[in-house]
Amino acid sequence: MNPDQLNAMQAWLNKTYDQQRDAQIKLLRAYTNDVYLINSGDRQSILKCYGVTWRTEPEIHYEVALIEHLVKRGLPTANVIRGKDGQAIYKLKTDKGEQFAVLFEYAAGEKPQPPFSLDLYVAFGQAIAQMHSLSDDFVTGYARKPLDLVAILHAPLELTLPLVDADTRSFLLATAKTVTQKLNDLIPQGLDWGPIHGDATLDNLHVTADNEIVLYDFDSGGLGWRAADLQGWAYNNADYAARWEAFKQGYASVRELKAVDLEAAPYLAVAWLIWGLEIDLGQRILAQGEAKVVEYLAAQMAAIREQANLAFN
Repeated sequence: MNPDQLNAMQAWLNKTYDQQRDAQIKLLRAYTNDVYLINSGDRQSILKCYGVTWRTEPEIHYEVALIEHLVKRGLPTANVIRGKDGQAIYKLKTDKGEQFAVLFEYAAGEKPQPPFSLDLYVAFGQAIAQMHSLSDDFVTGYARKPLDLVAILHAPLELTLPLVDADTRSFLLATAKTVTQKLNDLIPQGLDWGPIHGDATLDNLHVTADNEIVLYDFDSGGLGWRAADLQGWAYNNADYAARWEAFKQGYASVRELKAVDLEAAPYLAVAWLIWGLEIDLGQRILAQGEAKVVEYLAAQMAAIREQANLAFN
């Protein structure tokens, strides 16, 4: 960020929010979104500037409404900070164009550090189960694209298939067919559907001094199958077997963990990697040129093959 942009953002923060005067701004991540750490005195917050083509304003309103609902229902999370005028979402002009911006509380606690204990995974499972339970009654008039088969499989393949060779196309089509058939078999059996976190990893939580889990970053969430949050990537993975058992134990201590959801979890882990192709390619990689696309797809195909092998065998 050049000095003029930095000064403009500081002035905007002062004008828009309480307790943000003379803020120090640090770019934490420039990925799908641009994420800034805001330090103002002893107060920290997080400013998220959404990718120009990533989220529509109604989709961001959905995220804001879900977070505020969860806070009211008692979930430890990083709440939205509204401006002096009561708004949650603003538009900022940046060197990338006009970006929607939302200010969030800085999540209490700290990122967990390795080695990750089984107790941490028990608490992680409890937190995700609590999030699912507390969002069962969530209702909003704002729409966000549901994370159904069209979103997580069909649209990503439409973008990706023309970019890969014939063998890879065959693999992706066969993988998507297997996932689709499995989910279509499980949906009538009561596969749990509702608001999900969408990126439930240790990267998106803090742990407080009294070992409370604080979830944050619901940007990938929306209406979806709750099994997508159940760490299905660990299925059949001997290195993570104990931690997955601990996660499931924690989840089941708060919310019923149905066999149908556990059965779907590894298939959704594969689907999530395929969905990630569309996000990464569309938001970042395609713009970086053919060599970067080839490098990225090679790495991602290896990951998808590995995960599909665990899920399907």
